[in-house]
Amino acid sequence: MVRRQKYRYMAKKRMYVCSLEAAMDVIGGKWKPHILWKIKDAPLRFMAIQEKLPAISPKMLTRQLRALEADRLITRTEYPGMPPRVEYALAERGRTVIPILMSMKDWADENLADQINEDGHE
Repeated sequence: MVRRQKYRYMAKKRMYVCSLEAAMDVIGGKWKPHILWKIKDAPLRFMAIQEKLPAISPKMLTRQLRALEADRLITRTEYPGMPPRVEYALAERGRTVIPILMSMKDWADENLADQINEDGHE
């Protein structure tokens, strides 16, 4: 019997020109801030995250979760059982990002209020 090694996303050692570039690489993009925001209050399972972010595909969610885990912003905890259960939670390093996201949210509420429709209706 051949055992296949479990795939784990491994972050490459990256070098950046400036600290802002580094920060945007780690916490920027379309989905990473949303994922971090959704799990800020409590750990969530994969399907719960996907339900809160219906526009993200399962493949993209998996990719983003792996990247956030590799950058040590979230933790992935596997629980045995049938079916196996996996939860994602903010890591200590990830908690440090929440005040930044909160500042961005406050700025948008103040400066872009006429463009925000959180209930999704036009």
